[in-house]
Amino acid sequence: MRTIYLSGPMGAGKSTVARALGQQLGRPVIDLDQRIEAAAGTSITRIFAERGEAAFRQLEAEHARATASEGAVVALGGGALTQDALRHDLLERGLVVTLRADTDELLKRVGDATDRPLLAGLSPEQRRERLEGLLSARASAYAEAHLTVDTGLATAEQAALQVAQASEDVMVVVPLGERTYRVEIGAGVRERVGARVTEASKGDVVLVHDVPDPVQRPWPRDVAERVEAAGRRCVSVCLEDGERFKHVQSVETIWDAALDAGVDRHALVLGVGGGVVGDLTGFAASTLLRGVALGQVPTTLLSMVDSSVGGKTGFNRPRGKNLVGTFYQPSFVLCDVLTLATLSDDERISGLAEVVKSAWLDGEAAVAQLEEDAAALRVGEREATIRAIEMSVRLKARVVRQDEREGGKRMWLNLGHTVGHGLEAAHDYVGLRHGEAVALGMIAALRVGVAQGTTDATSVARLTELLRTLGLPVDLDDRLSDAALDFVASDKKKSGGLVRFVVPGRPGDTRVVPLSLGAIRAAVRRS
Repeated sequence: MRTIYLSGPMGAGKSTVARALGQQLGRPVIDLDQRIEAAAGTSITRIFAERGEAAFRQLEAEHARATASEGAVVALGGGALTQDALRHDLLERGLVVTLRADTDELLKRVGDATDRPLLAGLSPEQRRERLEGLLSARASAYAEAHLTVDTGLATAEQAALQVAQASEDVMVVVPLGERTYRVEIGAGVRERVGARVTEASKGDVVLVHDVPDPVQRPWPRDVAERVEAAGRRCVSVCLEDGERFKHVQSVETIWDAALDAGVDRHALVLGVGGGVVGDLTGFAASTLLRGVALGQVPTTLLSMVDSSVGGKTGFNRPRGKNLVGTFYQPSFVLCDVLTLATLSDDERISGLAEVVKSAWLDGEAAVAQLEEDAAALRVGEREATIRAIEMSVRLKARVVRQDEREGGKRMWLNLGHTVGHGLEAAHDYVGLRHGEAVALGMIAALRVGVAQGTTDATSVARLTELLRTLGLPVDLDDRLSDAALDFVASDKKKSGGLVRFVVPGRPGDTRVVPLSLGAIRAAVRRS
C-alpha cells in the first residue's frame, strides 16, 4: 500500500484534506511539520530562525522518507518537494498529490501568517508578493505529481474523494517540470481519453491510426466516439500498417489531413495504435503548425512499454531506422491492457523483448520478478502484464528525467537495438518484428560484452534463457547477415566514427562502449 503525499503551497488545505482522506481510506494521518516539531522538541519557526532553512529541509527530507513504508496519508510542508531528490524519490515510492488554489484564496486562508516562517512579519502587500514569488519558483516542482486538485473548487471531502479514486490506479509520472505527464496503466483506462483531451488542449483532435477494419480492432473508433462525446471534433487519419510505411509520406498524410480540416494551434494529435503510429503521430504533432499537443493511446505491448513514453518521434530513411525525428513529449499516455486482447500471440510476445531489456537495465529485483512472471506473461495474464508495463515505464521515466535528449544514460535504453535495427532494415521491415529483432540484438550485445570482458558466462546464460522462456528468438546466427551489420554503420549514436554500443553486464550494470564496426563484426560473428 503506497503512502499518499499531499503537497502544495501554504493554505492549499493539505492538513484538512489529509484528515478527510485518512477517514475515507481508514489510514493513519501524519502532519509532517508536527512530526518534525515533536522530534526536534521545538517549533518549525524556531528551527528556521536558529538553524536556517537548509537545516530544516534536511530534517524534512529525512522524516518524509521515513514515512514511505507506513502506508499513511502525509501532509507535507509547502516547500518539502522543492528538493529534487526527495520529490523524485517519493514519486517512485508513493502517490504524490499537489493541492492548489488561487492566490487570493491562499492569502485568505493563511491570515496574518504568524505561524508561517516564510511570511511572518510581512505586511499584507508583502505577503502577496512573497507568496506569488514562491508559487512561481515552485511551479515546476508542484507540476511533478500524480494528481493535481484545486481545493478552491472543491470541499475537503470532495478533494479527498478525488485522491482516493486516484490511489487505486497504476500511474507513473514522467517528471519534466511543467511538461510533466502521467502514464496510466490498467484495464479500461482508454475510457478516460475524453477527459484527458479536454485537459490537454482546447481544439480539434487529429486521431491517427492504422486500422482499416473497425470490427477486427475497434479501438480507434471507440476512442473517436469518446473524444466526440467530450465535445471535440475528431479528424480521423488512417495510415498504412507496418514498419515499411514509417516514412515521410505517412507524416505528410497526417499533416495534410489536419491542414485540410482547418485545425489550429489549439489542436491535439492523438496516436491510437502501435509503435509506428506513435512515432509518426509524435513527429507530426511536433512539426504541425510548429508544434501542437500530443496524446498517446498505445494498443500493443511494445508501444506501451517503450515507444509511447519518453518523447522520441521519427521515421525511417533508406539508410536506416528512425534517422529523422524529434524529441517531443506527450501530454498523456493511456495504456489500456484490454486492447492487447486483439493481438496475435506472436505480436504480444514480441513486445516482451522491451520488457526484458528494461528489467535487465533496472536491476536484480526486476529480473527476478520477470523470471517469476515468465509463464504468466507468455500467455498474457493481466496482472503480470500490468506489472511488466509498470516496471518498464518506471525505468524509462527515471532515465528520461535524468537524460531527456539522449546525451548519456538514455543511451542505455538502446540495449539490443543497434544490431536489432540493422536486422530489421536488412529484412526490409518484413518478416521480423521489432521485438524479435531487439531480442536477437541482445544476443549480439552479449557477444560483444564477452569480447570486451564485461559480460560473464552467468549473465549470458541467464539473459538467453529468459528470452527463450518468454518465447523470443535467440537464433542470431540463422538471421545475421553482412547487410544487417552494414546498417550498424548508420547508427544515430555514432561519435568520431565509432558506434556507441550498449553492453550488458549483470542486471543493473550496463555500459556504453565506443567500438569500431570491425570490432562489432568480429564479436558478433562466430565464424
